[in-house]
Amino acid sequence: MLKMLTKRLIRTGTFLGVCVSVPSAIWFSLTYQPSYYRAMVSLPHEQREIKAKHFLAQSLQLRNDIRNEPSWEAVFSDQEVNAWLAEDLVTHFADQLPPEIHDPRVLFEMNRVILAFQLDKGGIQSVISVVARPRVPEGNTVELTLEKIRAGILPVPADNVLDRIIDHARRHGVDVQWRRCDGYPVVVLRYTPNLSREDVQLEELDIRNGQIRLAGHSDRTKGAFEPPRLPSRKVLQSTFPRRNVQVVEPPFESVPEGDRFRSTSPTS
Repeated sequence: MLKMLTKRLIRTGTFLGVCVSVPSAIWFSLTYQPSYYRAMVSLPHEQREIKAKHFLAQSLQLRNDIRNEPSWEAVFSDQEVNAWLAEDLVTHFADQLPPEIHDPRVLFEMNRVILAFQLDKGGIQSVISVVARPRVPEGNTVELTLEKIRAGILPVPADNVLDRIIDHARRHGVDVQWRRCDGYPVVVLRYTPNLSREDVQLEELDIRNGQIRLAGHSDRTKGAFEPPRLPSRKVLQSTFPRRNVQVVEPPFESVPEGDRFRSTSPTS
């Protein structure tokens, strides 16, 4: 009798332990934050601000090169991109993200990029990490082959993540689609220029350790480049007002009557 009671207690304890440990393990697996993500999010504000300004300066230089040079390229570090995401994205472009997504970050490794972000769903905050290999199959088209999608340390079906994000991107005018190729989900991003910018072609996208490189060309024969315009005289005068200069007239001299009607050039 005692042995049977002991066995029942062991079975009951084991069952209760499983009931408690399984949800706890699932919760821990979903809320797990990779070390690289914690390091990217915890970067001090002062360092982020400096790197974000450097990212903006490089972006403006790239924009000028695209407008004025036949060939262009730019290199950005993942630290600079993350600083911009932390400092400027949440301030000026917060409406570009779905409301349940927070703190996006990127990590550049050789030939692949890792995108990670916080996802608030069902009262659980989970870090979604996506490992992708990018390539440019043709001008102004980027393909991302998604090798892994995880919530914490648990694998997630692509449909659960991509459909919501892609639908949001399309509503903001981004030409994006996804399909499956060799068992992997492939996201296709197409840049559709307007009529005045059809000359711009993205041709290369290289991912290195800690860096991303963009390169392409701009066909200046298509008339998209406008020559520089000098400011008008009115703008110059408003910027540099005239100085009050006192004009001193020469003393009056008597001119002989015969010389008054001779042809002379006017004095400026």
